[in-house]
Amino acid sequence: MIQAALALSILALGLALIGWLRSTVHASRLDDLEQDLPRQQRNLSNEVEEALVIQRRLLAKIAKGEELDPDQVEEGRLWRDVSGAEALKLQSDSDAHILDVRTHRETVAGYAEGALLIPVDELEARLHELPRDSKPIVIYCAAGVRSAAACDYLSSKGYDGLNNLAGGFPAWSGPRTNA
Repeated sequence: MIQAALALSILALGLALIGWLRSTVHASRLDDLEQDLPRQQRNLSNEVEEALVIQRRLLAKIAKGEELDPDQVEEGRLWRDVSGAEALKLQSDSDAHILDVRTHRETVAGYAEGALLIPVDELEARLHELPRDSKPIVIYCAAGVRSAAACDYLSSKGYDGLNNLAGGFPAWSGPRTNA
C-alpha cells in the first residue's frame, strides 16, 4: 500500500514537472509574441502608408489627365509596361532616357544606343547618376523582371514617367551598341 502511494506520488510529481515545463515554454512564447507585436504593427502601418502614398500619386496622375492602364491602377504601380515599339516611340518623340539595369557581363553582348548602364544591384548607390527631369525613362534588363523591380524602386524615390520594357533587351527594336 505504501509502495502504491509512493508510486502515485512520484507519478504526480512527474506530471506536475511536465506541466510546469510546458507552462514556462508557453510563457516564453507569449513573451516573444508580446515583443514582436509592436514591430509587426509598425510594419503593417508603414505598408498601409506606402500604399496610400501610391494611391494618392495615381489619383494625382488621373487628375492631371495622364493615361493610366488598368494594370497600373489594379496593381498600384506608378510605372507601366511598354513594348519595344512603344519604347522606341518614347525615345524618338520625347527623347526618353534609356536605363539598362543588367550586369556588366550581360551588356557585353550589346545594349541600347545611348543607354545609361547601372546594374540593378548598384541602382541605390548610383541613383544620383539618373537624371531627374521631366523626360520619360525606359528601363530594361534581360527579360523584364529586374527592370520591373527597378521601376518599383525608382517610383518609391519619386521618379515619374517610368516605363518597363516588357520582354527585356530582346524586345528593344532601336539602335544597339556592341561593347
